[in-house]
Amino acid sequence: MDFLSEFVAKSSPKIIVSQLIGFVASGLLLFSFQQRTHKRIVAMQAFSGFLFAVQYYMLGAYEGMAGNIVGMTRAVAYYFRGRSKLIDSLFCPILFALFAAGAGIATYSSPVSLLPMSAMIISSFVIWNPKTQQLRALTLPTSAMWLIYNIICGSVSGILTEIFCEASIIIGLIRFRSKKSKVV
Repeated sequence: MDFLSEFVAKSSPKIIVSQLIGFVASGLLLFSFQQRTHKRIVAMQAFSGFLFAVQYYMLGAYEGMAGNIVGMTRAVAYYFRGRSKLIDSLFCPILFALFAAGAGIATYSSPVSLLPMSAMIISSFVIWNPKTQQLRALTLPTSAMWLIYNIICGSVSGILTEIFCEASIIIGLIRFRSKKSKVV
């Protein structure tokens, strides 16, 4: 509890609000991996991405903000997977990977900027995949990239998000594993 009271005492209201927004975004993201359907996963991730973009903006971490704006837009588009030939085609994740690269280049400030950019490029293909178990498993490496970025930019909620995200993904992988893969 001393850590929390020290954090509040030393932080500006803007930092405290940004961390609270980050915790709401974190809850949505973590809960998304416990959803059964691809649509529910990406819908929750879209709203989470919006809130994380707001948090990163407030922290001055513009690479994270830009990446999350691309991610939010991408999640909204991917929600319609199965209903649109354009979104179902490989063109769609390629387009979002290019947007992520462009956002990363536009906000580049140091080699650290490559972490959210790389994570968003990779996840453009991962989240496009309609197979939820593969989506969960392939999210693990991008989560590690975001963890490192959050440590560097000082997002407490982001750090905890990625730690819990990896745990949530593993739980989701175990909960929804196919009956074929269960050992009797």
